[in-house]
This record gives sequence, structure tokens and C-alpha cells, in this order.
Amino acid sequence: MKKFKFQLDTVLRYKGQVLETRLGEHGQVLAQVNRQEEVLEQAQGTLWDYLQEYREKQAQGMTVIDCMRYQMGIEVLEKDVQREEEKLQRLRQLEEEKRARVVEAKQETSTLERLKEIKLGEYNSAAAKEEEKRIDDLVGSRRAAQS
Repeated sequence: MKKFKFQLDTVLRYKGQVLETRLGEHGQVLAQVNRQEEVLEQAQGTLWDYLQEYREKQAQGMTVIDCMRYQMGIEVLEKDVQREEEKLQRLRQLEEEKRARVVEAKQETSTLERLKEIKLGEYNSAAAKEEEKRIDDLVGSRRAAQS
């Protein structure tokens, strides 16, 4: 019997390459999400520190001009935090899309792999039956030769 050859092997290899590519893309976006989370935490920390400083200066007494400067600075920092949060939301949405594409590619690949396993099982079963038949024919011809 000839050697097992899966007819969709080239498709399976291609789907495997697509899966690897999509996994890489997902990993890159996930790294961007992690970096953006750090940037957001840093912006929030800066805002918190600035608010603390403002409260301390307020408690000690400050001029109206200094108070207005702090308030403008707080507004700027709050906008920075909001902008960083929006970036993080966009990146998380992109990460979810990439994850969905990875899942889709995994499903396609695993379907082909299961089909290959089924075909290999059928091949092995047919090969075993053929081997059994060959042995039966050999035993039968030896018995016929001995008689």
C-alpha cells in the first residue's frame, strides 16, 4: 500500500501560517495595551500628585493667580488622562478583534487537523485490513501447496 498523503496538507500548512501570523499580531497589540495601561497609570499618578500639591498649597494659603494656574494645570492633566483612557479603549477593542481572528484561525486549523487524523485512521484501518488479507492469502497458498 502506498504511503499516506493528506490531500489538504498544503491548505493545512497555509492555515497554520495564517494562525502564526495572527498570533503574532495579537501579541503585538496585547503588548501595546500593556504599555498604554502603564502610560495611563502614569498620567493618573501625575494628576493625583498635582491635586495633592494643590490641596497642600490651598491649605497654606495661595494667591488667586496661583489658584487659577493650578486649576488650569488640573484641567490639562485631566484631559491627558481622558485622552490616554480613550487610547486604551481603542487598543482594547483592537485586541479583542485580533483575538477573535486568532480564534477563527485556530478553529479552521483544528478542523483540518481533525480531518487529517480521521483520514489517517481510515488509511491505517485499510492498511491493516490489506495486511490481514495478504497474510490470509499467504497462509491459504501455503496450505494449498502442502496438500
